[in-house]
Amino acid sequence: MARAFVRLSAFKEAWAAKMRSPQDEALLTMTTPDPGGNTMPEPVGNGSPSYAMDLTVNDYDSFILNGQRDDQLIRTNGKPGFLVCGPYRACKAGIYTVTVLGEVENSGAGAVVDVVCNSGLHELLKTDITTQAGPGLMTIFSLRIPQDVSDLEIRLKVAADTRLEFGGVRVQKRDIDRDYAIINKSYANDAHWSVILFGSYLTYVKPEVPFYLIIPTKDEMIFDRLFGSASVTGFVERLPVILYEDWVLKNTGNVPPAHFDGWHVQQVVKLAFSKLGLSRHYLTCDSAQFFTQPFDFGTALFRDGILCTTARPQDRAEINQHFIDTDEKCWLKGNIVSAGVAFDAIDEHFSPSLEPQKYHYIGCNGIFDSEICLALEARAAEFGYSNFCGLIAFSPYEFAWYGAFVTYCHPQVFKPIEPCILRPIVEPGQLLDGAAPTGQDGYFGYLFQKPACDVLQPMQTYLTCLAA
Repeated sequence: MARAFVRLSAFKEAWAAKMRSPQDEALLTMTTPDPGGNTMPEPVGNGSPSYAMDLTVNDYDSFILNGQRDDQLIRTNGKPGFLVCGPYRACKAGIYTVTVLGEVENSGAGAVVDVVCNSGLHELLKTDITTQAGPGLMTIFSLRIPQDVSDLEIRLKVAADTRLEFGGVRVQKRDIDRDYAIINKSYANDAHWSVILFGSYLTYVKPEVPFYLIIPTKDEMIFDRLFGSASVTGFVERLPVILYEDWVLKNTGNVPPAHFDGWHVQQVVKLAFSKLGLSRHYLTCDSAQFFTQPFDFGTALFRDGILCTTARPQDRAEINQHFIDTDEKCWLKGNIVSAGVAFDAIDEHFSPSLEPQKYHYIGCNGIFDSEICLALEARAAEFGYSNFCGLIAFSPYEFAWYGAFVTYCHPQVFKPIEPCILRPIVEPGQLLDGAAPTGQDGYFGYLFQKPACDVLQPMQTYLTCLAA
C-alpha cells in the first residue's frame, strides 16, 4: 500500500500561504486577468523593476491533466504525464526567480518542471525534481526570458510512481543591475540567532533583496517552531526562503566527503550557492549577528561600479610573525599550522611569488560575486581539486580562497574595503563600549563571536543594541 502524504506543518502552510500572497504591497501587485484571459505583472510602488506573479492552484484549476485537486493542492494520482500545464500568462523579458510550491517525496523520481512558450514549442528551461528544496518548496531556479511572451507555461510532468502535492508557483522579476541576496547558513544550535538576524533584515534591508536561510533537513523542526513563534508574536511579518543544505549541495555538484564536519560543509555551501544562479551578488551572514542600521548593497559595498572585497592590507612578514607570537593556528591539508602558513599556501595557488603586502580577507561576512565564484571553481579543477569541496579540503577558508583569486587573477575588479560591515564583539562586556554603529562608520550592526555568542541571549541582546 502506498503510504499517505504527511500533511504540511503549520509553519509550512503559513510559509506557502505567505509566498502565494505576500503582504509587501511595495514589492508585489496581485495580478488580475486581462480581457484576453492573460495577466501581465507591472512595476509597482516607486517604479522598482521588482515585481511578482503568483500562480495559485486556482490559476491551474482548468489545466489539471493527470492529477486531482484537494483544496489548495493538486495531487498526483498514479497517472504519468503532465500533472498541470498552463496557465498561459503574458510575461515581459527579463531575469526571474521561479519558486514551485508543494511537497515531493524522496521516492518521487521522474518529476520534471519545464517552462515553455509559443504553444509549448519553445522551451525556456527544464529541470528535474529529485529532492525537496525546502519546507513547502519543491524547487527554485533562475529563469531568463529573452523577449516578451504572451503564453508562458510553467508545467509539471510526473511519472506513474511520482508522489507529490503541487501548491502553485511564484515568479519574481529581478533587476540584473541590482541583483543582491543575503544568505545565512545555520544549524539548530544557532536557530535563535537566525530568527533575530532575519528580524533585523526585515527592518533594515530593502525588501527586494531576498534572504535565503540554508539548514540541514534534520534541523527543520526547531526552525519551524522558532519562526512560527516569531510570526505569531509579530516579531517577523513574513518568513525567509528556507533551503535544505543537501538540496543546495546536490544541485550544485558539491557533495562533501564523509569526513567533512559541519564547519567545512558550511563553507562549501557559501561558495556553492553561487551555482544556483539565484543572485549575482550575495552577502553571507553568520547566524550570531544582526543589523541595527539601514543596509544597502549599492552604497555600502560598491565603489565605481565594482563589488568590493572586505580585505585589510598588511605586511606579510609582520602579520605572519604576529600569528607565530599569538600562536594562531589554521588548517592546511588536514594539519594544524600557523595561520600565516595556511593563508600563504592559498595565495601561492594564484601567484608565483608572494609580495611583501598581503590581504587579510575578513570572512565573517563574505561578499561574493557569483560569476567570480564560478571562475574560481573552474580554477580549482585546474589545480586538480574536485570543485569547491577540493578547495575546502586543502584549506577550509572560503573567503580567503575567493579573496586571493580576485586579488591575483582579477585585479581589475578587486577593490578592498574595511571594516567588515558588522562590528565584531568577542567578549560580552564589549557590547556597549564606544558608540553604536552608525552606518557612516562602515558598521551596520553587530557580529558576535565566541565566547560572546555563547553567553549572550539573542533577543535581549538585540533589544539592548537597538536601545543603544
